[in-house]
Amino acid sequence: MGGPGRLARLIAAALVVIAVALWFTPPPEGANPLALKAAAIVLVSVGLWSTAALPEYLAAIIFFLLAVATGVAPAAVVFSGFHSGAVWVIFGGLVIGVAVQATGLGVRLACRLVGLFQGSYLGIITGVVMVGVALGFVVPSSTGRVVILMPIVMALADRLGFVSGTTGRIGMALAVGAGTLLPTFAILPAAVPNLGLVGAAESIYGIHITYGTWLKTHFPVIGLLPIIVLPVLIARLFPDTARPPDRGEAIAPPGARETRLAVVLVAALLLWITDFLHGIAPAWVAMAAAVMILLPRIGVLPPTTLVERVNYGPWFFVAGVVGIGAFVTHTGLGALLAERILAAGALQRGADFANYLIIVAFGMGMGLVASMPGQPGIMVPLAGGLAEATGWPVYDVLMAIVASWPLVLFPYELPPVVVACHLGGVRFATAARVLTLFTAIAWVVLVPLQYLWLRLLGLLGG
Repeated sequence: MGGPGRLARLIAAALVVIAVALWFTPPPEGANPLALKAAAIVLVSVGLWSTAALPEYLAAIIFFLLAVATGVAPAAVVFSGFHSGAVWVIFGGLVIGVAVQATGLGVRLACRLVGLFQGSYLGIITGVVMVGVALGFVVPSSTGRVVILMPIVMALADRLGFVSGTTGRIGMALAVGAGTLLPTFAILPAAVPNLGLVGAAESIYGIHITYGTWLKTHFPVIGLLPIIVLPVLIARLFPDTARPPDRGEAIAPPGARETRLAVVLVAALLLWITDFLHGIAPAWVAMAAAVMILLPRIGVLPPTTLVERVNYGPWFFVAGVVGIGAFVTHTGLGALLAERILAAGALQRGADFANYLIIVAFGMGMGLVASMPGQPGIMVPLAGGLAEATGWPVYDVLMAIVASWPLVLFPYELPPVVVACHLGGVRFATAARVLTLFTAIAWVVLVPLQYLWLRLLGLLGG
């Protein structure tokens, strides 16, 4: 993955100095007395993650230590990330990834896909993104989509001549990470922030949002634009040329382990697709798949795999990212930041486009602080105040917030991208290049187009 540069270490050190100053700054009148202490801990954690000055899992452990040892938040809040389904999907996914590679199933599937993905490099990247989006309609867990697709795509990269370290392999890995997530913010059950917003909107405001309404409101812009932009962006940043193998190359018949793994994965995929029927969360399906893979005799890997081959770094990291969202909410830091935005008086009735841009920018900023899975927990309770300031219905404010979710600068804001980086061997700084450039393009194209589309639907004062 590579170590941090001198500039990154200097930035991280400067952020730590600022955090120490924040720690000793008296809180504003009326604010939670722990809010600025929480801000100091968040600044250290986010600074370490965004600069990669330390391994990301170590930065997460430092967050756990600081938050609990200082008493700023109870352990139940700090370690709440370990209660999140996303963390346990990752656990199962790490085991699945090792099994797909060890049994040769990934290579076999890749051999079948070579014929479909032959052509230009841009066409290959586009195909990977399209597969990721298609899975978004049937597999509700974005992390689950990554852990199923990444080992297969990496095996396909090998078959196309994109060996470790090549730009083509990096491009294919990023196509999985970004392609399975950014467009699927427009598909209601396909991303954690979607479900967080819908659940909070119903419990706080009594607003019920259906699958079809969500798709109509967001897919024409937030869904389609990333499908068009991401392949071009990735192909330009990481150009390469495919070198597929001879079509006549023989493929060995599947072995017993490979067949058993295929059965486990098909069963897991069917359970993910039909979760609306049985109600079993994707996390427990992933864990069940991991157990079946590791069971003696009927499994495909020895139980010692858990200590010998599974990398727990992303597991700790994502638990930290999810926990920091709960931490920001519990300590009142999110509310304090929101109050400052509203008190600034930047939102004005009648200035619909300016109000929309401010809300989207605020949502982007909250994603930097609390990560995008944690962002709705801060933004949705504020929607009432934002609605009063703008003169819009609360529902319109909620729909405007969604436009901020593709606007991310660092992988830590989107845990599935973190998992994709680990499984695909991509440095965080490399993934950040794609995310930052896509965000810049989105501010110029996606954000204004989504505003126009929402106005056309009669929202935001339209």
